[in-house]
Amino acid sequence: MTPYTEKLQNCYCVPLRYTIFVLFIILISYFHIYFKRKQFQNITSKIPTIFGLPFIGIAYKLVPIKRFLYKLSACFEELSTSTYCAWLGTDPVIITIDPEIIKTIATSSEFYNKAEIIYNPLNNAIRDGIITSEVHKWKHIRKIVNGFFSHKMLMSLIPLFNHGANNGVHRLSKISNHGQHKIFDLIKRVILEISIEATMGVDMRKDAAENYELMESFSFLLERVAKDSACSTMGLGFLARTPSYYRSISFLRNFINKLIDQRTNNNTKSKDETCVYDEDFGKSFLDIALNYYGNGQLAKEDVIIESISLIGASFETVATAIYSSIVMLAMHTDVQERLYQEIHKLLPQNDIPVAYDHLKEIPYLDMVVSETLRLIPPIPLIGRQTIHTTKLTSELILPPKMPVLVPIFSLHRSKELWGSKAHLFNPDNFLPENVALRDPYIYMPFSKGARNCVGWRYAEIAVRIILMVFVRNFKFSTTFKYEDLRFLDHVSLWYDVEPKLNIELRKV
Repeated sequence: MTPYTEKLQNCYCVPLRYTIFVLFIILISYFHIYFKRKQFQNITSKIPTIFGLPFIGIAYKLVPIKRFLYKLSACFEELSTSTYCAWLGTDPVIITIDPEIIKTIATSSEFYNKAEIIYNPLNNAIRDGIITSEVHKWKHIRKIVNGFFSHKMLMSLIPLFNHGANNGVHRLSKISNHGQHKIFDLIKRVILEISIEATMGVDMRKDAAENYELMESFSFLLERVAKDSACSTMGLGFLARTPSYYRSISFLRNFINKLIDQRTNNNTKSKDETCVYDEDFGKSFLDIALNYYGNGQLAKEDVIIESISLIGASFETVATAIYSSIVMLAMHTDVQERLYQEIHKLLPQNDIPVAYDHLKEIPYLDMVVSETLRLIPPIPLIGRQTIHTTKLTSELILPPKMPVLVPIFSLHRSKELWGSKAHLFNPDNFLPENVALRDPYIYMPFSKGARNCVGWRYAEIAVRIILMVFVRNFKFSTTFKYEDLRFLDHVSLWYDVEPKLNIELRKV
């Protein structure tokens, strides 16, 4: 064989070897998918199943992110079912709006763990916090965090909610009577300030530059977590974890770590310290957590993680609920006027702070907020996964770590459960006689069961107080059409296009 012939033969052998290698990988992957799908055949043969494409399942149908919630909802109608199985990537998940199944996963200790498939992106940023931790750690942390959300503690926060609401009024007044404005960012900043003060005991009026960076870091991190979640269904979540993502995490950790060091060195007792609460008004979560840290029941890392978790969770849910309520009132002016008259009758002067007892005297406020949370739930999707082999229904036996997702957005808008006008805003859905007729597991804006939102009472009180203050000071309107609203799943619910609002300062 001549050197030229030998060289030519080698040129053909190299691509041939690569071709054989690629074919071998494809063959192995095919058999992996085949056997995995066969492994779950006892489930997929008993309920409607969408397999999608090899390796990515139905993930391609859920991109862009604006299609995600609506595609999940459409599948219930297309398959004529309240429960179906879908392959996300190489793993099957059960997706349901069946009240009986929801009751099972909400109340059974076998479903105390969060579904990794949707919570891992959050866990990447806030490792093993109360939102994402497994049951053995969650139980310990929940007992500690519950102390912050006790009735006595929540009552001590009411002056802070009033102060934050008045701060929001001041900011909105600057743009009132001057055309239409986007106000979601303004409201988020007001609520984030309240959340940080309540959680950390830090007066956000001081050290403005650092506090501004703190708010920016929280907002940016949550946006990145949302992108991580969207990309993770196709195994591309790492694309969202940019250097800026890690800088935000580092800044938040350093900020809280510095506060911990200040408190443990007794610097907070100095006259210049920025602690919001004294003994007459209770303590922040950080004060409570540091007591447990001092006696060895919490590690310093736990204090940092839980502080970030509570700020992020309370900020997002409360801000979304308040803004969405304002949007609904702006689009339904008759509802807004009725609510205003009830508030004005109870609190005729704007300088009267809202007390807890006032909330009990405006039932229509509860109806408006509840209907808003039905149509626009701050957390549109939750998920649990089995700890052991578990019986979900009489026919379905789930293996360990099998995820079950509940798209709350779909559940709350189901015509089968809420009637033919389920998509329309109607506070009368929450008249006492209508509530009494409904299954309690078809309405769950803060989830349900032992692993529900730990701060749901905090959210309910904060939303109502701040909304009362806003409505008695302003009249909201908009030219944006209700039917044009579209929503995105960004961990919390986001607006695809944010409606601009007219803000008219009411005459006293």
